[in-house]
Amino acid sequence: MRVAGRIAAYLRCLSCLVALPSAAMAASAAPPPLEVYGSLPQTEAVELSADGNMLAMVETQGDKRILSIEHIDGSPVAKVGIGDLKLSGLEWAGSDYVVLYTHSTSSLNIHNRHEQEFTQGVIINAKDGSAKPLLRVSGDYLPAIFGHQGIMKVNGRWYGYYGVIPTERSMDGTDRSGFFKQRYPDLYKIDLETGAVARVTKGSSDLRSWALDGNGQVIADSEYDPNSGNWKIFLPGAPEKPLASGNSPFGFQLVGLSRTLGTILVSEGGSNGSILELHLDSGKTETFLPSGKAMQLIHAHDTHLLLGVVMVDDNDSIMFDPTLERHYRSIAKAFAGDTVRLVSASDDMNRIVLHTAGKATAGTWQLVDFEAGKATPVADDYPKVSDTAIGKVTMIDYHAADGLALQGVLTLPPDVAPHNLPLIVLPHGGPEARDRIHFDWWAQAFAVHGYAVFQPNFRGSSGYGQAFRNAGFGEWGRKMQTDVSDGVAALAAQGTIDPHRTCIVGASYGGYAALAGVTLQHGFYRCAASYGGVSDPRDMIYAAKSRDNGDSQHYADPAMRFWLSYLGFQSPDDPGLATVSPQEQAKNADAPILLIYGDKDTVVPPRQSTDMASALKSAGKPVELVELDGEDHWLSRSKTRLQMLQAMVAFVEKYNPPGAPPTH
Repeated sequence: MRVAGRIAAYLRCLSCLVALPSAAMAASAAPPPLEVYGSLPQTEAVELSADGNMLAMVETQGDKRILSIEHIDGSPVAKVGIGDLKLSGLEWAGSDYVVLYTHSTSSLNIHNRHEQEFTQGVIINAKDGSAKPLLRVSGDYLPAIFGHQGIMKVNGRWYGYYGVIPTERSMDGTDRSGFFKQRYPDLYKIDLETGAVARVTKGSSDLRSWALDGNGQVIADSEYDPNSGNWKIFLPGAPEKPLASGNSPFGFQLVGLSRTLGTILVSEGGSNGSILELHLDSGKTETFLPSGKAMQLIHAHDTHLLLGVVMVDDNDSIMFDPTLERHYRSIAKAFAGDTVRLVSASDDMNRIVLHTAGKATAGTWQLVDFEAGKATPVADDYPKVSDTAIGKVTMIDYHAADGLALQGVLTLPPDVAPHNLPLIVLPHGGPEARDRIHFDWWAQAFAVHGYAVFQPNFRGSSGYGQAFRNAGFGEWGRKMQTDVSDGVAALAAQGTIDPHRTCIVGASYGGYAALAGVTLQHGFYRCAASYGGVSDPRDMIYAAKSRDNGDSQHYADPAMRFWLSYLGFQSPDDPGLATVSPQEQAKNADAPILLIYGDKDTVVPPRQSTDMASALKSAGKPVELVELDGEDHWLSRSKTRLQMLQAMVAFVEKYNPPGAPPTH
């Protein structure tokens, strides 16, 4: 069983199962130091082989990672050191091979290219533990993958299907790696036994995506014009005879097979858009899933047909396979109230690996055996965090000033009465994302230091449907910002928090919200802290244009249309952007600001932090600036993640100490 677009899926655990306590749940300890939270999870991934008899696990030791393969009884099979490569995913090919996906920050020695995150892979033989790169160094292609179409067994051999960008050699055959034939990927297949690479079909400058059947055959092809937003789907080799066409300004791609042979799934409009079902025989399309409500698509390992869909609201989830339906519904009862993720399952679905986290657990990987009727913990994320050191997590409902219904996650400090508490507001990044009830290492680190932590799902967040997402368009620095402070007001009205003892912190878009909270808004927060936050939306658009389009003069591609829609402007040259730019409003800052950034951030350029610091200093405003050496946008390193956490907690305690008496 696999998930389209990722190598995971979601489920919950049997009501009849005997849930055995994990090591982290069994012990009671004093509140752990920040090192426990700042470190990477001890276990980052667990995957079950197709026959259900082996587990592949990625564990961390500092910034190093180790892949272990073992039988389900714990007896070892193989162990492979990964070094300091960052994990992207883990996938079994039957029970024969494990493919480990990693990413790294690099330019890959491509002339005049910005550094960016490239995904690569390693093939591990499950029998002897031997390892080889997914893509060997060659002058014929860039050694990175751009899209994953799945792993299939064809004529007894395992192949992985990936997007790969070809390069070229000089006329005399010497290596000219980095000289592009094209800037878009072709579809390649890789023999997992030999490592041989072969092109399946060519791509196109009009963004191409493919749908493959369980035998590795391309059954549908598509093209998407990023300038116009027009798309068309056609049978292989027949682009002049489209089966279906349409327009989607925010993106388009083929997702994979649907429930039956001859049907495929099509995604329109980005992660919160509609998912359509297309019948290849007739070209008929119909809306298959409501906009912005699907969380995971579950596909079969062998046929790659759709088995089920996990929705944002578990009650709306749909399982097309009867066995999966039975397991899913009974599972939900055993872990009610927790966030439970189905990571992988055996082909017969008698064994499933789950990841559970929720109101009182720091994250546990469980092997569910349906025949034996039990769930056995196999690993913990944070084994040094005891139950007593976890703050209570709940979802609260409130309303924005204009009446829009909103939700937010509230984490309370352990063993402290929920009255008149100091507050840390922690808006999520994205902004097309959402916070749920689960163990959040950042929120829990603040909670264990005596703070309530509020994570608002403001308008523009994902998971509430397309209309809710679109309600954020044009509201950066406006209603998206006041949705956050309206949540603070609601908590104050309940008596839970002291509104005069509040700071705001965040990363990425959350960092923008933190900076906007003390530059565009006033009188709400005693301090603000940002990690990799956007301080100047105009410059962010220019940077994205330069990175994605080179010298192109247009802003018509899906990403640019999307961001300009969110910001509510037609062009990055619009002077009105200054009104929603914390950097350009730095002179109006009314609280101390901490700026932290990773020098390897390829998403939000480091200058978004350094230029903000300069603007604040020029305006005579209190500011602190911290650079994390070798860190990316996602805080992928233990050492620098801890450095960020220590700096933020110290900063917040300086300007908003948890033990301070009320100031009103």
